[in-house]
Amino acid sequence: MPTAMPAPHAQPHVVLPPAQRARTIALVLSVVAVAFSVGCGFAGRQAFALRESAPDVVMPWVLAFLVLLLVALLLRMAAAICELLWLERTWSNLPEPLRKVGPINDVSSGMAIAVSFVPGVAWVWKLGLVVGIADGFDAVRSRVPFAAPVPKRLGMAAVIVGWIPGLNVYVAPFLWEMFARRIDACVKEMRARYESAQAA
Repeated sequence: MPTAMPAPHAQPHVVLPPAQRARTIALVLSVVAVAFSVGCGFAGRQAFALRESAPDVVMPWVLAFLVLLLVALLLRMAAAICELLWLERTWSNLPEPLRKVGPINDVSSGMAIAVSFVPGVAWVWKLGLVVGIADGFDAVRSRVPFAAPVPKRLGMAAVIVGWIPGLNVYVAPFLWEMFARRIDACVKEMRARYESAQAA
């Protein structure tokens, strides 16, 4: 008579180290983007001041303005990709039942990133991810106590400020860095708790 197979044990949730390298690269790219944006503004003012001059006098400033603007935009796009890499790692560190964006349950890491590339939806979706991360870590705290605060309002402010032209370059990236740094502190504490519980 065949013996019944034992039921498989549920695999414990694995908390990965925070994506600090992606976060650091995003910050560096954002700082450089600010520098190029300042240069872009200077070139634009010079071009405007010389608007009635001969074309050979104005055009170098116009070209400088356009090149600096393009570089600043490319740097911010690269920084945004690094922010998404950080988001993907942070999202995957939440237990699966807590990966919710608004009314949508069971949001995978792939879905979290894929929707972030949909024009128009991406802005609101990122806000939903931030709220989901904050609420998820608050829920984890009830089972795996940790002391680090969960900066929900700071994350929401970083996303909302990013909707405003100008502030999305000069302010939002640095609010995001503050938010990400504090969330990483939560991840480190949570990871230490999981490891100590498994070792016991």
